Amino acid sequence: MIPNMIEEVRRTRDAHPQAWKHAHTGSPQSKDFIRLLAERLHAINPAFGLNGKRGNYDDLSEDAINFIGEGPGHDPKTGRPVTVFDVIRGAGGPNPEASWDLIDLPGAGGWVQPGPSTAPELPKPIPTEPPFRVLSKPDAYAALQRLNAFYASQDGLQRPGGLVRHDDEGRTVADVEAMAQWFLQLVVEGASWADVEAQIRQSAEWRDKHPNG
Repeated sequence: MIPNMIEEVRRTRDAHPQAWKHAHTGSPQSKDFIRLLAERLHAINPAFGLNGKRGNYDDLSEDAINFIGEGPGHDPKTGRPVTVFDVIRGAGGPNPEASWDLIDLPGAGGWVQPGPSTAPELPKPIPTEPPFRVLSKPDAYAALQRLNAFYASQDGLQRPGGLVRHDDEGRTVADVEAMAQWFLQLVVEGASWADVEAQIRQSAEWRDKHPNG
């Protein structure tokens, strides 16, 4: 499924008002906006590119973006399916608007690789994936087992029940705060066991139970 990138169109418009002002006007800067946008979208998803009008790779659309790999059209060179989106509604007019409108035409155009633009540097694209690896279920279970064992061990926090604590009435309850903190670091953020153990050893509770270090 092709993602709706209307917010990236708006961000690029807001970041480059001069390029937006001249888009599709026939001025020397007429193609600046579409090149900036194509470069930005391509950095987010390499399937996005410029659009060669009706398959003419030397005649770039100034208000349209191509997505290769899916859609009603096809790229003349590779035969791969393409989808074209109109990104400037009312382009060249007095009140253009950012848009993400499907152009449902079989012969809509060829896919063109974006190149570095000569306009000011783009803001960094918003990543579509987290910059870390979430542990698998078996690895997550093993990490939490190891954590629980360290809490119970003589070398750890010396809690016989592991990841438990006593509430204000002396009842044994799950230490949910500790579970959430270490679960986030070990399972989601990919912290090493050495990092987590070092943090626990720096806690006031560990130092109280190990006065000699």
